Amino acid sequence: MVDPVNDAPWIDRNVEVVTHYLRKEFENFAIAYQADRPLTHIFTVNNGKKLFKLVIGWPTLADKTSTPARIDRLLTENVAQEMRLHGENGYHWTPST
Repeated sequence: MVDPVNDAPWIDRNVEVVTHYLRKEFENFAIAYQADRPLTHIFTVNNGKKLFKLVIGWPTLADKTSTPARIDRLLTENVAQEMRLHGENGYHWTPST
């Protein structure tokens, strides 16, 4: 049986927003996405020399109130800069309210 919350279309849209943001911030990096349901969404950017991770709690992208516009706050919260600082250990992002 499919869990409608875990396979909801708004989750896919939110993942697309994050991926788009990372593509802009990390040019020439490969981007991988891993869903660790129901715990986290993990985005990894890698160019063969450097690897950075972004970890977002599952509820952040799965919540219906987490619209793509809200997730787009990645742009204003310097998430890419934090990812660079945390490196392979990963930056755990929770959007501000």
